[in-house]
Amino acid sequence: MKKRTMSLLTLAILNFAYGQKDSLNQKNIEEVVITGQYTPQSIKKSLYKVEVISNDDIKRMAVNNVAEVLNQTLNILIIPEKNTGDSKASILGLGADYTKVLVDNIPVVGDTGLGSNIDLTKLSLDNIERIEIVKGSMGVEFGNNAVAGVINIITKKNSNKKWNIRGFIQEETVGKEYDWVDYGKGRHIQSLGISHNISDKWFADVSINRNDFQGFWGNNQGKNYFLQDSRRGYEWQPKEQWNPTFMLRFSAPKTQFFYKADYLMEEINFYNPLLVPKDLGAGERTFTALDRDYFTQRMLHHFNIQTELFKKTKFTGDFSYQKQSRKKEDYLFDVPAIQELSRENKTTYYQAETFYSRGTISNFLNSNKSNLQLGYEGDYTKGFAGMDAGKFDNNNVVNDVLNLSVFASAEFDLNSNWFLRPGVRMNFSDTFETKPNFSLVLKKAINDQSEFRAIVGSANKNPTFEELFTYMVDSNHNIQGSSDLKPENSYSGMLYYSLFSKSNSPIKWSLDVSSLYLQTQDRIELAITSETPLQYKYINVDSYESWLNTISGKISNKNFGVNLGFSVLGRMLDLNQAQDNSYQYSPEVNASAYYNLLKTKTSLAVYYKGVGRTYRIMEDKSLGVTQYILGRQNAFSLMDASISQKIWKDHFTLTLGVRNIFDISDVRNGASGGTGGAHATTGAAERMFYGRSYFARFNFNF
Repeated sequence: MKKRTMSLLTLAILNFAYGQKDSLNQKNIEEVVITGQYTPQSIKKSLYKVEVISNDDIKRMAVNNVAEVLNQTLNILIIPEKNTGDSKASILGLGADYTKVLVDNIPVVGDTGLGSNIDLTKLSLDNIERIEIVKGSMGVEFGNNAVAGVINIITKKNSNKKWNIRGFIQEETVGKEYDWVDYGKGRHIQSLGISHNISDKWFADVSINRNDFQGFWGNNQGKNYFLQDSRRGYEWQPKEQWNPTFMLRFSAPKTQFFYKADYLMEEINFYNPLLVPKDLGAGERTFTALDRDYFTQRMLHHFNIQTELFKKTKFTGDFSYQKQSRKKEDYLFDVPAIQELSRENKTTYYQAETFYSRGTISNFLNSNKSNLQLGYEGDYTKGFAGMDAGKFDNNNVVNDVLNLSVFASAEFDLNSNWFLRPGVRMNFSDTFETKPNFSLVLKKAINDQSEFRAIVGSANKNPTFEELFTYMVDSNHNIQGSSDLKPENSYSGMLYYSLFSKSNSPIKWSLDVSSLYLQTQDRIELAITSETPLQYKYINVDSYESWLNTISGKISNKNFGVNLGFSVLGRMLDLNQAQDNSYQYSPEVNASAYYNLLKTKTSLAVYYKGVGRTYRIMEDKSLGVTQYILGRQNAFSLMDASISQKIWKDHFTLTLGVRNIFDISDVRNGASGGTGGAHATTGAAERMFYGRSYFARFNFNF
């Protein structure tokens, strides 16, 4: 693994950066959103309720990927996987495959499909403008899998400087583990970006980000440990990511377009705790381990165009090509000798290739009181079924899925500040039956400081490659997908009431009260279809309901800001295991505060999130295969804090901080209820975090 490459590179360019004039002035403009809108517009004018995490918020957190940002967000639970290092978002108690993740309105390709079940640690925060979140079923606007909500990551596409050079170096402990000398412990991160206004119309940006996570040892003893007590290796596997990006933008009065290329390279190192003795003769022996490296490569090309066709009619088109592959490479390692004995060839066990396009035409009517939008969306994906490494090996079966949809919606400005937005979408597929989606948004601007929203909508979740095409039959297993699966259907209804300060008030404040109901039908589960012999098959069997009630508020001025939020989520799961189907309620609270000392240019920030007892679908492998049960996760609290100091005309910023102040590591889990048998409450503890950690970050911006 490469070590200090990026550190040397960032330092090497500072002589060039020194001569650049800092012309960036922060503009005090109203926050603009694009998610669910015809065109970018003020957040106060948005018909949908859009939650925004700004670039300033992200900077104060000093986090490194989207997962770490959303972990502080109310009603979003980040579920980590310590073996792979993946982290995925759960909204409204549903899994990550029910939340659609977009980058600049383009769904991201993941391990099981397009836009869903996305590993958020693979999404770097470099050059991100903001993150927009809309909860509830958004099938009309964003198509398949937008069941629980949408997370839209918006990247920066301009700069007020002729040249801009930015970057940072960050060192972070992993719990109590850290090693600066040989980078054998801790997290080591470097980032470098350069942007240039080529002319009044052309802008270019290039960046590269490296995140070197050296693993979490925990109770294990590392890769060179050779006692036969299953303590070799790491509790969290070492992982290194490289993420280069390029963007070119053209802007004219009536036409704008940009092209963006994004490339991710990830390597995960697994060190097998199982050691095998090997006789060397003459009474000597050694110990070997069959270790494995995992490699992920993801490539994205995205072209976006916005133009006026005639008069004020606007066309927006997105075209993208994405490809993701995952490979494994096994090798035999002599642990006491610290040397590799043999290595197998790389094997591709997952691959997805996606062509995607979306286009909309709006402002047909050329009216201040009404608007109409027509659009299409299509995607074609081919690849291997998204299974765990090793299940297919060299017997991968290539399948493909084609989806196409057309949609329409209209906005009406009614009398007395009433706004109405109906919408409909028809989803066509070469695999699934035609499915409709609908939405209806009603907004009432009560006065200049309050508003009311009522939103209903529907969405579908298409079966994944794994659910459709899995075929694993041997002497011990019989697990089969089903091409007869139908998409899951979801429906949601939301009520929002908002109070906020006047636009010219020096102190900004807001108070939001909301209630959101969601129901999912024809839920796909892995069910037992035969007990003798034991056989499993993916089928449409059950349903899910959730009811989320939230109250949140914030207040800020140029010196300080405080955010408070409280919610209660009720969930009812009708699982095929015949458990208690009553509502299970989970409270959650979050709070954050920052204070800026203007004279010294010092900023203090603290973040808190308390998650009450949570009920969610959990994997159960007690029978030797994966099935799903209603699980319970005990309450826990997280708190982070940081202090930042700007230096030398704001060109440099030093940030020091601590994560997980309460030193939380294990969270106790178990099956809910006392049903007995295989699913009785066990009280087992799950290592979800690696305890308190500390970080130092040095930013530069010229």
